[in-house]
Amino acid sequence: MELRELSKKEFDNYALNHPFGSFQQTSFWGRFMEGDKFHAYYVGCFIKEKIVGASLLLSCEIRKKIRVFYAPRGFLIDYKNEELLKEFTEKVKKFIIEKHGIFLKIDPYILVRDRDSEGNIIEGGVYNDFVKINLEHAGFVKTTDKIQPKWLSRINLKDKNIEDVFNGFSPKARQIVRRNERLGFKVRDLDFKDVDKFITIINEESKKYNTISPTIAFFQDLKQAFDGDIKFKEVYFKREEVISNIDNMIIDVNKEKEVRINNYHNSKMTDEYFIDKELEDEKEIKRLESLKEYFSKCSDDVSMGIYMFITIGNEIVSLYGGTVDEYNKLDASYTLHYEMIKCAIENGYKYYNLYEIGDITDSNNKLANSYNYKKNFGGEVIELVGEYDLIINPKYTNMARKYFPEYLGVKTIFK
Repeated sequence: MELRELSKKEFDNYALNHPFGSFQQTSFWGRFMEGDKFHAYYVGCFIKEKIVGASLLLSCEIRKKIRVFYAPRGFLIDYKNEELLKEFTEKVKKFIIEKHGIFLKIDPYILVRDRDSEGNIIEGGVYNDFVKINLEHAGFVKTTDKIQPKWLSRINLKDKNIEDVFNGFSPKARQIVRRNERLGFKVRDLDFKDVDKFITIINEESKKYNTISPTIAFFQDLKQAFDGDIKFKEVYFKREEVISNIDNMIIDVNKEKEVRINNYHNSKMTDEYFIDKELEDEKEIKRLESLKEYFSKCSDDVSMGIYMFITIGNEIVSLYGGTVDEYNKLDASYTLHYEMIKCAIENGYKYYNLYEIGDITDSNNKLANSYNYKKNFGGEVIELVGEYDLIINPKYTNMARKYFPEYLGVKTIFK
């Protein structure tokens, strides 16, 4: 086996098609991180000129000629092959030592076992406990998970159409999506020149959940690094269109009432059934009239929320976003995710990743509300294997571990 440095193109050709690939194992992420004290290396191992393993390695000098290395969501390799993993690790270790490295952290993008949307383990599903064993045999040590989200919510889109996925939504989610369609909520691209609108929402979400709020420079650098693979989507409505749709909905209810009255007079239903339906329709008309009054006081073109997506490799990732507080009760985020799931299916992506949900086994999970919201989309709970350290020079281990703060990766909790 031979380890070589790869060009960005060589690395991406391998990484973007790897089953354990993620946006953080790409040259785009390497380019983004190089703007923040890091140097990016792309390495691959070859057997008879065939790549059998590769990784982006981010390096940072914490003292003169003392570097720590990080393989975000790496390695990209067959973890079942213990001997391959061992040899690849040794080759990477030697490479790191040559670059004055004393420590390597990895957090592979591979789940522990299959779980359903409620987090229950699926009997007979994927069971990857061997990864922990093989990593330890290769010299890695399990450590505290603090850099990257370990628990995610992800929808498997393989061999599914939008009807299949929609039927997997909770009844509440299906009802909201259909209601929003009738009202006329829509999704459009947000011009990056208007990114200030997005930053305002992110800042409000950060205050609400006491999380770190990225600066505009962060998103500018991210957009520049990923270019067309970063998309900002805005869910919105036009006042007059929504009011017209509500008027039509009221007309439809009144037509149903007329039909029912005729059937009642022709003795085609009981008094009890007739009265119950009349009361239901009166309640529905009052609800629609109240909605009409609400929307009549809104501006002509209203943005209810904005999300940022990374569309790369096997999946679309809903990475950052939120809704405007004033319109939270309209549940417009369901419409935005539904439209992006359709986009993912139409463009052949294998997964739609709603991202971080916190440790669902922890009764004190600070992201419980985020999890409860995201499971309405019927996705899988993904528990990743977590973070592992390769200690190359024990003398500097404590220093190296202190260097890796929380949020070195990308964390969000936004609905």
